[in-house]
Amino acid sequence: MTLQLPRWAPALYESLHRAPELGFQEHRTAGLLADVLSREGFAVTRGIGGTGLVAVLDRGPGPVVAVRAELDALPLQERTGADFASGTDGVMHACGHDLHLTALAAASAQLVAGPDLPNGRIVLILQPAEELGSGAVRMNEDGLTEAVPRPDILLGQHVSAMAPAGVLVSTPGPALAAADTLTVTARAPGGHTGSPDSGADPVLFAAGLTQRLHTVVGRDVAPFEQAAVSVPGIVAPSTAGLRAPRAVLTVNIRTFEERVREAVIRRVGDLVRAESAAAGLSFGGDVRLTHDTHVPRVENSPEVRDRLAALHERRLSVRHLTVPPALASDDISVLARSFGCPSVYWFVGSGEPGGGLGAVRPACHTDTYLPHPATLSVATAALREAMAAALAGALTGPRDERTRPGPLDGATGPKCPVGNNTPPETRT
Repeated sequence: MTLQLPRWAPALYESLHRAPELGFQEHRTAGLLADVLSREGFAVTRGIGGTGLVAVLDRGPGPVVAVRAELDALPLQERTGADFASGTDGVMHACGHDLHLTALAAASAQLVAGPDLPNGRIVLILQPAEELGSGAVRMNEDGLTEAVPRPDILLGQHVSAMAPAGVLVSTPGPALAAADTLTVTARAPGGHTGSPDSGADPVLFAAGLTQRLHTVVGRDVAPFEQAAVSVPGIVAPSTAGLRAPRAVLTVNIRTFEERVREAVIRRVGDLVRAESAAAGLSFGGDVRLTHDTHVPRVENSPEVRDRLAALHERRLSVRHLTVPPALASDDISVLARSFGCPSVYWFVGSGEPGGGLGAVRPACHTDTYLPHPATLSVATAALREAMAAALAGALTGPRDERTRPGPLDGATGPKCPVGNNTPPETRT
């Protein structure tokens, strides 16, 4: 089966890469994709969830196949040296979303142009703010599930530098971790740095809390549990003579099991309270803890995943391998739960061809990450074949075999006070 691309696809990819946009700011990106998909015969609706859009092709009664791709980029200064490097200061496509979008458009165009397109409906979901963990929720809140027919299956794919170009990988069952984002905000009157004894210091509080939070896994949670706790950012604006009056920490938690998730969140709350007291700050007054977002874990229907892997190996000149779950996350899980349909999510190798599986550099979310040139054609072919098979009913099997994930189960994340794998990495 061909790995060729539509003639316009490389130019679209480079155009998207040159002009990345952050979450909920993806106006140009959404506009480009809307134009391409409209040209290919899709009915496009823009503005769902802010900058999100959906594109539907209706060919009459038959399966409904949904595919999700992401619009947003990351706040990084690109250092790839590519001829088509980002022209936007401090923003780059370091997670391959530009490639995902191009593969989605190219695969859809090839499918529509084919002579044997089955009846059914194709629903393309172009989601904002995946990197923020809130884009899918925003689209749901803005009426996504009412705007499109209910899918029989949801497909998603992602690049990974931890597999070589020409190799696909995926996980049956739980594939990606749940993610929770919390924010800790500490305030104090400020003060002169020449008088460090004259009041509480939010920066000192933030430094102590950061060190302690990174010991939760391995000290407060058994090291063999699959979990990660990180402080990806601290903001404390000040000048040389001023003790910062405010420090804001972002806390990110990754887990697979709900009991572990609850234990970690509870322990984070305990540590914030203890560090507040040690720093001379009052919890609930000087220090606030909010739970901003919750992204459920990604779960692949094992039967659907196995059928897809066999299909890829049979139809394409690529391998589709099984890998362990990853502590990365993706809010495509929110869509799968809200639609209540089986889903399958796989990775497209973007490293040097011929290599093995495992951690390599540059990886996703780094300022020198750039997928190998062969990645786009493989991703396009893999998605095209998955969409065609889903339309033909070859992935989901008889209706009584289909798994139905549970409800959203708090996927919006309450904004209120709260208390050894080597799989492919994604962003979130």
